[in-house]
Amino acid sequence: MSREVAIVCDFDGTVSERDIGHHFFGRYIPGTERREELMDRWKVGLISSRDCLEQEIDWVRAGRDELDAFIEQERLDPYFKDFIDFCNRRKYDIHILSDGLDYYIDRLLMKFGLGFISFKANHLVLEDGSIQGIEFPYYNLMDCTMCGNCKRYHVEELEKRGFYVVYVGNGYSDRCPALYADLVLAKEDLLDHCRQEGIGYVPFENFRDVERELTTRLILEI
Repeated sequence: MSREVAIVCDFDGTVSERDIGHHFFGRYIPGTERREELMDRWKVGLISSRDCLEQEIDWVRAGRDELDAFIEQERLDPYFKDFIDFCNRRKYDIHILSDGLDYYIDRLLMKFGLGFISFKANHLVLEDGSIQGIEFPYYNLMDCTMCGNCKRYHVEELEKRGFYVVYVGNGYSDRCPALYADLVLAKEDLLDHCRQEGIGYVPFENFRDVERELTTRLILEI
């Protein structure tokens, strides 16, 4: 093998079984019409994910207790932990990139014994048990303001370091980095986007599929 491998995974709906941030805001933002309109504007590119998240944070009516109780019910892909073992045996670098919130990612990784995995996400600000706001430490790193966390930047940084980058994702924030990864595994909205735009991809449903595909494809492509 001539190049080291970096596996980059989206979190919400990819590592986690569902989009945790989306469902949390859906439960704790009063009313549905204004949020649906907000989401529609984001999906067609009229506003950035940062704009969307800042508005959702402003509307949400919940604190740390509600958030913790909500997170406690969430689960990861049932094959993700086995996949991490697979990657560790092969000395692949593992990274999680999320345009969601660091708070629930950290809690879930710790809960399932995966707190050692590197991740980058938007920072939820909590004070005295209440949600105070959101910070974007990885915003606008490529002169692009569409995402709160610039996943393309992180992918390209790994490639500059010589890694063969495998990207695994499912959603809207995965469309940009999918253009720059060496190999893309896609499902749901990302799969549809790759198909429409002619971006090469491998379909998957869960991390057992990802493991199976990488077992053969990395031998052939590297």
